[in-house]
Amino acid sequence: MLLEERPVPTSVSQAPSGTARVGARAHGAWLLAAGSVAVAALTLLLPSAPTYDPWSWIIWGREVAHLDLVTTGGPSWKPLPVMFTTVFSLFGSAAPDLWLVVARAGAIAAIVLAFRVARRLGGGVAGGVAAAAALAIAPWWIRNAALGNSEGLIVAFLLATVDRHLAGDRRAAFLFAVCAGLLRPEAWPFLGLYGLWLLWRRQLPIAMVLGAGAGVVALWLLPELWGSGDLLRAAHRAKDVNPGAPTYADNPAREVLRDAGEMLTAPLMAGLTAAAVMLMVRRDRAVAFMVALSIAWLGLVAYMTSDGFSGNQRYLIAPVALLIVLGGAGAGWALQRGVVLLRRAVPGVVGRHVGHAVVVVATVAVGVGFAAPSFQRFVPTMHGLEYQADLADELPGLVRAAGGADALTRCGTPYTGAFLVPVVAWNLHLHTQQVQLAPRAPAVVFRVRTTSRTHPVPSLAAVGDRDTLATGTRWRIVAACGSGGA
Repeated sequence: MLLEERPVPTSVSQAPSGTARVGARAHGAWLLAAGSVAVAALTLLLPSAPTYDPWSWIIWGREVAHLDLVTTGGPSWKPLPVMFTTVFSLFGSAAPDLWLVVARAGAIAAIVLAFRVARRLGGGVAGGVAAAAALAIAPWWIRNAALGNSEGLIVAFLLATVDRHLAGDRRAAFLFAVCAGLLRPEAWPFLGLYGLWLLWRRQLPIAMVLGAGAGVVALWLLPELWGSGDLLRAAHRAKDVNPGAPTYADNPAREVLRDAGEMLTAPLMAGLTAAAVMLMVRRDRAVAFMVALSIAWLGLVAYMTSDGFSGNQRYLIAPVALLIVLGGAGAGWALQRGVVLLRRAVPGVVGRHVGHAVVVVATVAVGVGFAAPSFQRFVPTMHGLEYQADLADELPGLVRAAGGADALTRCGTPYTGAFLVPVVAWNLHLHTQQVQLAPRAPAVVFRVRTTSRTHPVPSLAAVGDRDTLATGTRWRIVAACGSGGA
C-alpha cells in the first residue's frame, strides 16, 4: 500500500500457523540469498579481482586449512571472511573468485534490504526505490563491493537485523547482528545492547545470547593468538595508519564527520530532512532507532579515529548506508503526504487512477534523482576497477613465464609494492610477511604500477636492472639471484 487506506475486507481467511510463518520467512531469506549469489556470480563476467584486505583473508583461509596460520603481516583479522575462505581454499585457484561472489552477493542483498527497510519505515515503494538507487550507484559502494571488501556484507546484516526485528522475528534479528559483529568490532556495543535488551524482554534464551557474545570475542582474538602470538594484534594493526588518514588531521573527529557528509549527496540530505520531519510527526520508534543507531555508529568511528584508528571511508559505509535508508524513507513519506494533500485539495481532478499514475511517475523521478549525483563518477570508478583486475589477472601467467613459484622463491626474497603484497604472496604460495617492500639481493622484484598514473614500484636501485625474467602490460619480474638461484 502506497498512499490510500484500503477498505477492510468483509471476511478474513484463517491466519497461517506459526510454523507456516517461520517457513515463509526462511523461504524468503533463502530466496534473497540465492538470487544475490546468482547475480554476484554473473558479475564475474566483468573484470574482477580482490583488493588488499580480501587477498589477505583468502591467504589466511588457505593457511587455516593447512594448520599454518600466520597473521603477523597484512590487515586486521576478520573472522567471518576467513570462515568462508577456509572452505574456498579447498577449490584451489577458484578461491579468490568464490570470495568475490560472497562479498558481492552481500552488497546486492543489502540493496534489496535497503528497499525493504526504507519501505517498512514509512517511505512506501518510492522511498524504497530512492534508498536502493542511491546506495547501488554510490561510487564508494560499487568500488568496495567489486573489490571484495566486507562492507556490503555488514550493511546487509545490519539491515536484515532491522528488517527481522520490525517483523517480530527476534531470533533471526539477533543472529544477523552476530554476523555483523564478526565483520567489524564497531558492531560489538550495539550487539551487546541488543542482546541485553532481548534478555530483559525474555525473548531469547540466556545461553544463546551469552554463548554468541563469547563466540564473537573468541573468533576475533584466538586466531590472532594462534597466528601472531598477540591476542590484540588486530587492534594494534588498525592503529598502524597510512599517511593521509583522518587520524592525522588537527581534529580527527571533525574530519570523519566531514568525510561522512561528503558521502551523502544533496538529494539524500533533503531526504534526511524529510525523515526528521517524519519522526516529529509520526513519533515512530523504528525511525527513532535508525536515527540513533546511525548517529551512535558515526560517533563511535569519530571517537576511534581520535584514539588513533585510521577512520578511512570504509569505516563510514555502515552508518552512511543507514542514513541513506533513512533519507529514502523520508523522501518517500514526503511524496506520499504530498499526493494525499493534492487529492484533498482537488478531489474531483486527482482520482484514484490519476493518483496511481502520479505515484508511479514520482517514484521513478525520486529514484533517478537520488541516483543522479553519482552518475558522473560511475565510468571513472569502473576504469579503476578494470585496472586493478588487470593487475591480478596478469600475474599468474607471468609467474609461470618466469619459471614458476618454486624457482622464483629459490632465487631470493620476493619484493613488490606495498598494496600488492598479498596478491604476490598468493601466487607464490607464501605467507604475506615473506613478501617484502625494499629490495635487497638476493631478490625477485615484482615491479608494478599500482595505478595507471603512478610510477613503477619498488625501486631497483639496490639490486640492479639486468635480469628481467618476465614482462607484461602492468608487471615486470626482475631477478637478482643468490647462490642456488633460478
